[in-house]
Amino acid sequence: MNFFFKYILIHSFARWRILIIFQLISGYCLAELSELKVYSPIVNKGDIGLEILGNTRFDDDEDNDGFQFHELEFEYDVTNWWATSFTAGLIKEAGGSLIFDTLGWENTLQFTEQGKYWIDTGVHFELELDDENDKPNGFEIRWLLEKTTSSYQHTGNLNFEQQFGDEADESTELEYIWRSKKNITDHIAFGFEAYGAMGEIKNFSPMKDQHHIIGPAIYNELKIGSIEIETHLVWMLGLTDASPDNTFRWQIEFPFN
Repeated sequence: MNFFFKYILIHSFARWRILIIFQLISGYCLAELSELKVYSPIVNKGDIGLEILGNTRFDDDEDNDGFQFHELEFEYDVTNWWATSFTAGLIKEAGGSLIFDTLGWENTLQFTEQGKYWIDTGVHFELELDDENDKPNGFEIRWLLEKTTSSYQHTGNLNFEQQFGDEADESTELEYIWRSKKNITDHIAFGFEAYGAMGEIKNFSPMKDQHHIIGPAIYNELKIGSIEIETHLVWMLGLTDASPDNTFRWQIEFPFN
């Protein structure tokens, strides 16, 4: 309860401060967030898993309300420093129907041994191929940072996204991701997540047009029979006029080993 009380106070008094900080480091945005996921730099050799994740927006604007993103991912940690995965993404525009969107190939490289230095680092890069020939494909590279203590874990991602193909936008877009969580038991943790799209690096837009969301999260590990399941449930509020009023993010992982 003490953790939630602190979170509410921080959220109430720091909302405007967060916006000012983001304004200083960015300032403009044309992009909108679709895939919402926190990436850790930690790789465990031999781990295999299936992951299902998605998010839904709730907004007063009909053009934004009801948007959905879903992704299925199969991951294998090949070595103690390299993990690779294949993804399939589906999308539902506001007022539309759910359709297949992209195929992806992702790789994570862990740069430092976990816990050896003050912070763990790595890089994640992703190739996305769009289902439509007339739409651009995408390449993303993410700088991964993580700090773990006995009770807390803080994870940050800085994402650079570049389109390619006949209809591609030549500019590079910038996004950030942040997660902080506190272990309550061996299987349950509470925390918060924040996501933001700062848009084209060379051509920023006003702060009110940027996409920034933040909110509380609960993380749980459970076992049903012999099946292990990890769940993430996050409810986020929009911090700018362009952001959806509310976004619900969910993630379910099935470790096989």
